[in-house]
Amino acid sequence: MHPLIILGLCLMVACLVVSGVDIFRTIREGREPERRMRAFLLSAGLLVAGGVLVVLGVINS
Repeated sequence: MHPLIILGLCLMVACLVVSGVDIFRTIREGREPERRMRAFLLSAGLLVAGGVLVVLGVINS
C-alpha cells in the first residue's frame, strides 16, 4: 500500500477522533457555538486532506 494512502487514512481516523471528542465535550460541558464550529472545521479539513492524500496515493501507485 502506498504511504500516501496510509497517511490519508490516518488523517481520516483523526477526523473521527476530533469529532468524537467534540461530541463528548459538548455533552458534558455544553460548549458554545464558536468552539463547536472550530472543531467542525478542523475535522472537515482533516477529512478533506485525508481524501486528497488517498486519491493522490491511488493515482501514484
